[in-house]
Amino acid sequence: MAYLESYKRLNQLLQNESFEPMFSWGIRMALSGTLPILWGLATGRFEDAVWVALTAEAISWVELKGSFTWRLRTLVIGSVLAVLAAILGSVTGGNLWVGCVVMFGVGFVSTLLKNIGDRASGLAICVYLLYIICNAFPVSDLHELKLRTELIAVGAAWPLVVGVVASAFMPAQEPFRRHIALIWRSIANLADAVSKSDNRVGYTHKLADVYVKETEVRTAINNSYEFFSSMAHQVSGKDNSRYQLTMLRRLAGLVAVNVIAMGDEMEHIAVHALEKDLRVKAAALFGALREAANRLSVYVIGLNPEEKLLVRSQINRLQKLTVLIRAHQLPNDARQVAAINRILQLTERTIRLLENAILRIEAMGGDKPVFRSYSLIKTSFVLKPKYLLRNIYVLFNINTLTFRYAMRSAIAATVAMFVYKWFGIDHGFWITFSLMIVIQPYFGATLKKAIDRIVGTLLGILAGSFLLYIPQVAYLNAVILFLTFVLMVYYVKRNYAVSAFFITLNLMLLLNMEEVFSMNLMATRVACTIGGSALAIVSGWLVLPTWDKKWLPKHLVNAIAANYEYLTKSMFTAEGQVNWTRYKRTAESDNSNVFDSFNRYMQEPGRDKSDAWHGLITCNVRITRNLNNIYMEQDEKKITDIQYAPPHQQQKINECLRLFNVVMGYMGNLQQGYTVQLLQPNATTQTYFVLNDAQLLSLEKIILELKTMQVDLEEMK
Repeated sequence: MAYLESYKRLNQLLQNESFEPMFSWGIRMALSGTLPILWGLATGRFEDAVWVALTAEAISWVELKGSFTWRLRTLVIGSVLAVLAAILGSVTGGNLWVGCVVMFGVGFVSTLLKNIGDRASGLAICVYLLYIICNAFPVSDLHELKLRTELIAVGAAWPLVVGVVASAFMPAQEPFRRHIALIWRSIANLADAVSKSDNRVGYTHKLADVYVKETEVRTAINNSYEFFSSMAHQVSGKDNSRYQLTMLRRLAGLVAVNVIAMGDEMEHIAVHALEKDLRVKAAALFGALREAANRLSVYVIGLNPEEKLLVRSQINRLQKLTVLIRAHQLPNDARQVAAINRILQLTERTIRLLENAILRIEAMGGDKPVFRSYSLIKTSFVLKPKYLLRNIYVLFNINTLTFRYAMRSAIAATVAMFVYKWFGIDHGFWITFSLMIVIQPYFGATLKKAIDRIVGTLLGILAGSFLLYIPQVAYLNAVILFLTFVLMVYYVKRNYAVSAFFITLNLMLLLNMEEVFSMNLMATRVACTIGGSALAIVSGWLVLPTWDKKWLPKHLVNAIAANYEYLTKSMFTAEGQVNWTRYKRTAESDNSNVFDSFNRYMQEPGRDKSDAWHGLITCNVRITRNLNNIYMEQDEKKITDIQYAPPHQQQKINECLRLFNVVMGYMGNLQQGYTVQLLQPNATTQTYFVLNDAQLLSLEKIILELKTMQVDLEEMK
């Protein structure tokens, strides 16, 4: 039994690694950082090796998630930024005032890099880590600057080589497939949450879990578009693999809409009151749906024929369970019967989408390794000016939130550097380094990360001090250093406190492997870490603070406006009806933003009207869901010709538009100065399709939500 459990854990670990290759990333960083240390120990040039390893570590924090071209471009940019930051730090370290002024600029730019997201957040470490360390150990003359620059350049080139070699042998479409697989896995988690829904009083947390999983699906889809923004109609017909994958991603989004709609129907079913046999069949139905999505995610990653058989097995099971439930004696409650039948209808549509997904994967064919699919000429254009200009535009496309965050980080980092330089604190660079790691756009996130950082750092300092205390065994410490590289990456997204422990231990070994234990130095490091974290918290409170009490109304206005555009553009224009998924994505993303803002707002002091905010947010989310249901139904009709809605339906649609216009009229109360041009219903406003009964029901639900929102907005005046 113990052997079986160990096998299951190992299998789960390998499966998780295939979805998010954290160990592979850790090994890449470990090779980049440890081999220079071994070279230094073997040649007696340990101090030089430290600079090479430190630079390699900084650049290796860039997570390689996109295509080979994206990876190469990011590594090259990271290498250039690392060298520039190191030179700036080395030449300004001898002058307090110049060093602080440059620290302001470095803090500002590196924060902008962090705020871009996964696409470039690792680049921020290349900038601020090397500037802070090099500034703490300045050069004295041009000869020393030349030597350090050469070492930094070698340290920048080495992880570039490691990253290119590691990426050259991967299948070319694997990064895209991995993003799509993560979407399918999040759908499996969503289906699991829906299966546990319960409409009894006191079980609202289960319904809330459904929305949390829904936002995870949206996050996975957004991450996919961040790295692979092309849609099916934008992909060249010659690139069959990319076309099939974009279609597979679209299918995943449609399946998610169906599962969310099932969750809405579950709110009308008293699951606990159903017959046991029917409950068992229903649980089996959702279990099969969860497993089908889960196995499909594994199939997308590995392309193994065995996984395709498992997916088809779950699809067949879904079909059989649907037939069995239809044949079962359903409850007498008409509302529950309608909800169950609707869930079965959505399941049948999901089955067709799953079968289509398998066909897309089969049509994609094999996936060649990068070195066989990327020509030298194609790769040589990786740094074309248009790419650089696009990245610069994204970097400096500053809105109010990013500007305040960047300014706060820059001011706090400058103060931290001034304090430790002015008072001559030994190893005081830990203050600035801790601050830059801890500081976040929002106060709550900064506080949480500060606590994790302090706990992890204190334990890391104690462990590192113990290793320095025992007799030195250089190569043994190099092995420990290798392990810290791997583990700090592995835990960085799982448990930041644990990751902070290994980061601290890693830096202590890297910078102090040849030093002896010092109680005073250990106490200094502890004090500096606490001081840097405390300064980050204080700056989040006092220096251009970002409170969601202020930003929540703006996020809510954006989310409501996105739904308004979704309704007007897709229902009153033939072109919008075709491109409805684009408006769906925008509305769902804005819903996620306002939901996250509300959660942060609830953690802030002095909150008020929380019930009203939550009511408005949930009403808006349900409007998005019902709009999705309307267009999913429309897609099922397979009608290409325009068929105008009959007068009685158009009257109901216009009523919905009038109510939405009333709601939009309150947006100026939530966000001062907000204006929008409204579409007024009249004789010329015409809907370009006929609604069936399910669509009319969704429209009635939207009208009900709009009336509820109107009441809530009136109360908030």
